[in-house]
Amino acid sequence: MFALMMVLALCVAGGTALAGGWEIPGGNNPGGGGGYSGEYAISVRLIEDLATRSGPGTQYTGCGSYRMKGQYVKALSRGYDRGGVMWVEIEFSYGGGVRRAWTGAKRLDISERQLYSLPEGDPAYSLGVGTVTGRISPRFGPGTIYAPYGDRDFYSGAQVAVLRELNGFYMVECYHTNGEILRSYVPVNMVRMR
Repeated sequence: MFALMMVLALCVAGGTALAGGWEIPGGNNPGGGGGYSGEYAISVRLIEDLATRSGPGTQYTGCGSYRMKGQYVKALSRGYDRGGVMWVEIEFSYGGGVRRAWTGAKRLDISERQLYSLPEGDPAYSLGVGTVTGRISPRFGPGTIYAPYGDRDFYSGAQVAVLRELNGFYMVECYHTNGEILRSYVPVNMVRMR
């Protein structure tokens, strides 16, 4: 625990670049996201084309924009960015793979009652710091049905903040040297916990 606190303190104080251009985030979780465990989802229609981020806020890396207005996605959970704006974790199929990402609630045809019935994720803590043990493409969700982030590989020795475990995958976060945070999923057997 002391080692995790020291690593996160270093990152807050200026950060240390790690293997592959990634570094461990510190203090970036404003209290939203990632609580979905597969038991709850609401099917909702998109009222705008879909723009996504890897976590609940603009500090997270963009995951792409999709021309999907009028199509349906699964709403999984809700979270808030540092400014108190609500974001919704969604899941959808695109390009031959399933993707889990975040979008602003304003893009969804969803009632206030439905929004507040979504579970609020809470990885405001970390399970610890992990070291990636080999080259791997992180995924959009906790399983092999989820598409990989093909352009954002982790390399052996990269360190990540491990937020939680879901279905044999760790939800991890790390900063890229461009300042954005990537929230993604990697198999538990590819991360050695300290």
